[in-house]
Amino acid sequence: MGCPLKFGGVGEMGYCTAGDVRLIVNTSLTDEEIASLIEMSDAEIDRELGPQSPSDGAIRKLSMLLTALAVRTRDPSSFAAGEYSEESGDVLRVWREEIERIKRLYRSSLVRV
Repeated sequence: MGCPLKFGGVGEMGYCTAGDVRLIVNTSLTDEEIASLIEMSDAEIDRELGPQSPSDGAIRKLSMLLTALAVRTRDPSSFAAGEYSEESGDVLRVWREEIERIKRLYRSSLVRV
């Protein structure tokens, strides 16, 4: 059966870090609070797409985007940063569209047995 590509649990590698998330959303949440949201985002990825490689850049971005959405829900005063600017329009819609685009890419490559 082979070894899983990603391991869960405190202090173990996830698909992204709190620092990654802070690149796209400015928030007053602590790194520990963001890490908790990352854990939930990564669980969603694993549930929908199966375990992925932590070094996969698209999966990292998917984890960042899912977590950023959760941050915005938890901390309404947060705002988009970096490549996603609030001035460019509805950033939540842009994030959701990008999330769906990445998920479609991976779903199309899944082989069902």
